[in-house]
Amino acid sequence: MSRSSGKVCIVHYNPSKFLTRVDRSARALAAEGWDVVLIAIKDDETTAFEDRGDYVVHRVTLKARRLPKWPVVRVLRHVEAIWRTFARAHRENADVYNPRDAEPLLVSWLAAKLRRARLVYDSDELCLDRNKPITRKRWWRFAMFRYERFFCKRADAVITTDIGRAEIIARRYRIPTPVVVLNVPDRIEHVEPDEEFRTAALKGASRLLIYQGVIIENRGIPELIEAMRHIDDCALAIVGYGHRLDEYTALLAESGLTDRVTFFDAVPFARLMRYTAAADVGMIPLIASCLSYKYAAPNKLFEYMMVGLPVVVSDLPEMARVVNEERVGTLISDPTDPASIAEAVTRLLQGAESLDEMGRRARGAALERYNWDVERLRLLDVYRGLVLR
Repeated sequence: MSRSSGKVCIVHYNPSKFLTRVDRSARALAAEGWDVVLIAIKDDETTAFEDRGDYVVHRVTLKARRLPKWPVVRVLRHVEAIWRTFARAHRENADVYNPRDAEPLLVSWLAAKLRRARLVYDSDELCLDRNKPITRKRWWRFAMFRYERFFCKRADAVITTDIGRAEIIARRYRIPTPVVVLNVPDRIEHVEPDEEFRTAALKGASRLLIYQGVIIENRGIPELIEAMRHIDDCALAIVGYGHRLDEYTALLAESGLTDRVTFFDAVPFARLMRYTAAADVGMIPLIASCLSYKYAAPNKLFEYMMVGLPVVVSDLPEMARVVNEERVGTLISDPTDPASIAEAVTRLLQGAESLDEMGRRARGAALERYNWDVERLRLLDVYRGLVLR
């Protein structure tokens, strides 16, 4: 394997549309001289082949997706996903196979064994402790613990997203501490705020709060909407997509807060950052419903900081560490309580420091420490180590 001719095959069990961490990793490896291909699963909104310039995406089509959603069909769909992604990954004849999360571990390990390739496991979340009901079922945890442990012990490298998760994985599976590569944005010199977005979202208020990201349960979105009753002269923009979008939109209509809160559709990253730059405060009222959420340090925290926003985030270990060390915002003591969210926002707005001062400090920290120019080097060191073996 050589730096100029090595090939990396990333395997992901979803359509891979808005996943910036995967995209940044692929582009960083391509810039280092690797030939990079991403294997994903096609849905109705994506194409079977996509050329992203630095790398390409091949999406497999699952015929079982067209069948009724009966339990037996779900099993068939999983079996088909395993077979089709394995066949595609094996055909790539890569030097390194890189499964993203636990689901494609089996496929990637088999392809790596048959091709005598390396295996680099990216654990974007804690497999056993995710924001999904199935992770609380004892039979599922029994099986998945052994499944993930088997592959973690056989991987050439394990990567995860923050210190807390790395320590849990190391303890749980008795392996060396995984390499931490933070979820951070590219280093951005300037972002022009989208003034049309700001005007549409403010609705006559003076300050704009923003939540951007996936719209699902345990992200504190209903609580954040309700908190707006207790926050003076502020509006809230919620930007994103997810399976709770319709439910939360209906909840907003029933709340009578449509003059204070607006939902906006998900947009490409460049435009999202313009939306974010147009706000005054970034919100992350994440609920610690699982260990993955308790130890989260999400993209949006560092994206807010990159465009100079002070933040209001849940008092959870990884986010609190950044906020306290960099002095860039306030903490929500109980994100399940709208009054607690409102109190944290009010404390930020009425504090001794101006939002501009905190925002400048946030941007300075992002430009110096919390950006992809820094984190990509940790990723590349892992792959360089494989070449030197």
